[in-house]
Amino acid sequence: MKILVIDDSADFRALLKVYLNKELKDIEIVEYDFDALGKPPDNYDWTPYDILFLDYKLGPHEDGLKWLKEFRNKPGFPPTIVLTAEGDEYIAVKSIKLGAADYINKVDIKPKRLAEMVHDATEFSRKTDTDQENELHNATQIIRKVHKQDVVPDTGLEIGYKFVRMIGEGAMSKVYLAERIVDKKTVVLKVLDLTRVRQEKLVQRFIQEANLIATLDSPFVVKIYEHGITEEYGYIAMEFFSRGDLKQRAELGLNHEIAIIYATHIAYGLEQIHAINVVHRDLKPANIMFRGDDSLALADFGISKKIDEVSDITTIGQILGTPHYMSPEQGSGDEVDARSDLYSLGVILYELLTGDKPYRAATAASLIYQHIHAPIPRLPSKLSQYQDIIDSLLAKTPDKRLQTARGLIKLLEAFQ
Repeated sequence: MKILVIDDSADFRALLKVYLNKELKDIEIVEYDFDALGKPPDNYDWTPYDILFLDYKLGPHEDGLKWLKEFRNKPGFPPTIVLTAEGDEYIAVKSIKLGAADYINKVDIKPKRLAEMVHDATEFSRKTDTDQENELHNATQIIRKVHKQDVVPDTGLEIGYKFVRMIGEGAMSKVYLAERIVDKKTVVLKVLDLTRVRQEKLVQRFIQEANLIATLDSPFVVKIYEHGITEEYGYIAMEFFSRGDLKQRAELGLNHEIAIIYATHIAYGLEQIHAINVVHRDLKPANIMFRGDDSLALADFGISKKIDEVSDITTIGQILGTPHYMSPEQGSGDEVDARSDLYSLGVILYELLTGDKPYRAATAASLIYQHIHAPIPRLPSKLSQYQDIIDSLLAKTPDKRLQTARGLIKLLEAFQ
């Protein structure tokens, strides 16, 4: 594989080269010297390259996105990953609209993340224009069915959204980047194919993801703009996060002051969802997202539930969630409440402070066993001032745990 890097910083090009070589084998990295060569000529030969890393701002005058727009239809132009030192949502969305395979802020780069992006960009390049057009056409038809309108074919105007690109796919759902027609707002559309769902509880859970959060207006919780459902499809239109998730940042390593600030903001989000009787049930770094202004929000409430619901669709005895962050009572299949989310936040805080998870095991069953029976881990001596908080969050029984997010906020803010 041959990778071309166009960036106006020789130091950054060198760093990118080190990171790529660390994770990827059998690659050749070519550094394009922007200062010496300037803008590539119109007849530049792009065909030798499999991937292009392109900086958004090149020197004081050149715009990488204008280059992308100009060169993207040239023969052999490679799938492009846009680099930027800015976290603006506009740059991320415009990059994708112009055909970029991906986008990353330079402060978020790390070897593993770059390797994943190269792999995804390679897969992206294998999809023909027709494949991508078919995906967007199908998505338009799905949302049109939800809206029960079929008047203006293929424009997207009658459904209120213009589809840009599919950005994710699961076993029964697909996620699209889209633009809301009325105000040009970038949104993420999550679409569930109900014809492939065999369990009614999963459908109910999808509905809950929208209904529980749509009425909540909080800077610490994902905003849901619209949702709908028919016998065949369901969808949720939610806000777009251009700065990625906490998982990426945790892997880079954080100082303890930043870790405490992040934990405080997560606690604010929990306080607000708990106030409307919602338990997240799957709190983990990958479900904590960052906006373009670097504010964070809780997201992905797919297995959340009403605390006071008579009929619990998740069923006592059925284990849902992610084992690394699962409370002992959730791992046992018992009923959970807000204190289960506080346990999960305790796991996250320990990981943010130390760079490691409190418990590790080869199997999910062994991991759950440790959450239930293993001693609460000790922080390194240099972080011992936070041990009481960890002990209070990771207590094995809910009654011995911190009882509310508000109580945790007070403890965390005392360190700020």
